[in-house]
Amino acid sequence: MKKIRSSVNILDIVGQHVQLKKAGKNFFGLCPFHEERTPSFSVNEEKQIFHCFSCGRGGNVFTFLMELEGLSFTEAVQAVGKAGGMQLPDELVQAQQPSAREQQLRPLFSVHEAATRFYHHILVNTKAGAPAREYLKKRQISAEMIETFQLGFAPSERVLQPFF
Repeated sequence: MKKIRSSVNILDIVGQHVQLKKAGKNFFGLCPFHEERTPSFSVNEEKQIFHCFSCGRGGNVFTFLMELEGLSFTEAVQAVGKAGGMQLPDELVQAQQPSAREQQLRPLFSVHEAATRFYHHILVNTKAGAPAREYLKKRQISAEMIETFQLGFAPSERVLQPFF
């Protein structure tokens, strides 16, 4: 795995999804895992790792692809290997295939994640979410907690704001 991981630069993979700007030793951008307005997502090229100071997610290039694209570890290794011009042996790929149950549940997880992002967006970024934000503020729920737990809000009226 080390050989495959070292076949690419994490900046090349992350840079396909996040606009990064160099600041000191690290590169910073807006975190792709949650809504934010100021860059808290950091990539360290020397260590080949990423970390978001807001939501706490972090890891290496495999972790990044797994979390961002919903890939299994094997799929992430294959994607990194392909980007680095490498290929896993067929025996390893076949041995690591997701089970039929995992494949069956993957679409449901994707729908759940999309709904989470949608309702979180409504809470954090829309006028319809303002009363819910005030309620959470009264309950002493911090913005950090809202981001960490991806809290959302489903208003009774229809929200016709583009999201995806």
